[in-house]
Amino acid sequence: MKIGIKTNLKRDINAQASKLFCEKLREVGIEYKICDNAKEYFDSNVIAQENEVFEWCDIVVAFGGDGTMLNVVRSLPGELPILGINMGKIGFLTEVDENQIEYAVFALQSGNYTVERRSMLKATVDEQQFYALNEVVVSRQDPCHVSVFEVYIDGILADTLRSDGVLVSTPTGSTAYSLSCNGPVLSPTVKALIINGICPHSLHSCPIVVDDNMSIKISTNDDIMRVIADGTIVIKSQIDGMDITIEKDNKQALFVRLNNQNFYAKLRAKLNYWGD
Repeated sequence: MKIGIKTNLKRDINAQASKLFCEKLREVGIEYKICDNAKEYFDSNVIAQENEVFEWCDIVVAFGGDGTMLNVVRSLPGELPILGINMGKIGFLTEVDENQIEYAVFALQSGNYTVERRSMLKATVDEQQFYALNEVVVSRQDPCHVSVFEVYIDGILADTLRSDGVLVSTPTGSTAYSLSCNGPVLSPTVKALIINGICPHSLHSCPIVVDDNMSIKISTNDDIMRVIADGTIVIKSQIDGMDITIEKDNKQALFVRLNNQNFYAKLRAKLNYWGD
């Protein structure tokens, strides 16, 4: 087994957790390489550029929070299992906390883990393609004006929304931005997508859940639009109107699961968090 390590140094201060993890890997004889953003904290013989690490390893271990996990998923050259070690606050996508590092190494070394597959999205705008694990958002760059969006499902007009924006979410993203917009929580095993208006100016508007094999098109004639994939702005449009097609991508995200925690137990534990 070969482990690639990506650490978010804003969370893993001075790479302390990553250092401990590497120490435990050495004790059990597991090879590892570390992405070069942390090169000042490790010997040069285990440091490599991020793309080289991901192409070399069998499993990626990410130290950080949900943002780190989303960044790693988008950076992978293919489908590669990711184990998330939570250094943030909620860490819904991560699997264990930093105080469980020894347990994580033992599970990897003994093969006592499973791999869970999660759907991803592909968004297409003017032949440009972007990818997301949680959601794709279309909204005005100026948030103080309501826009009009037409939503088509498999080419059929499903709704016209007057809102700040529209998002399309995977089941994984149903506990993220979509939840904040009063969207439903979907189990990761549900084969569906959520279409949700952001602050709709309407008395009847509600989220729509569709089969994940359907193609969703969002069309607007309003100007100064933007497209956001997993919290990152990928397009800013200054021209009038935008058409964006969102579909399930062929690529999936693979997460290493160690403790077989029930999804709903994790949901209660993470979303009842009220810490600072």
